[in-house]
Amino acid sequence: MEPDLRSAQIRQLLEAYFWPTHLQPNRRYVRLHDDHAGTFEGRLSIVIGEDGDAWVATDGPEPLRFRMPTTGGGRSPYTRTALVILAEAIRLDDEANDQRNKSSAHPI
Repeated sequence: MEPDLRSAQIRQLLEAYFWPTHLQPNRRYVRLHDDHAGTFEGRLSIVIGEDGDAWVATDGPEPLRFRMPTTGGGRSPYTRTALVILAEAIRLDDEANDQRNKSSAHPI
């Protein structure tokens, strides 16, 4: 698939309001990141309220890492892909309504 086609598909997905059939409102969906080094600490959690609002949290001060599944040893390929789509959504939101400070586009 060509990159431009993927971008168009992502944008189409982002512009559609939908509710995945198996997603339950007010349920916390949690995923452990890939670099926990046996501590089992560092979780990303998301709750979608009945009103459709999304709540995102982590359980610590350190950034969480979700690696590439094929080359980086990632164990959460769907979560990683969703985070890539989330990053694109943030970029598009910033294009439409820029809330960024000068440091927000830089790597951690």
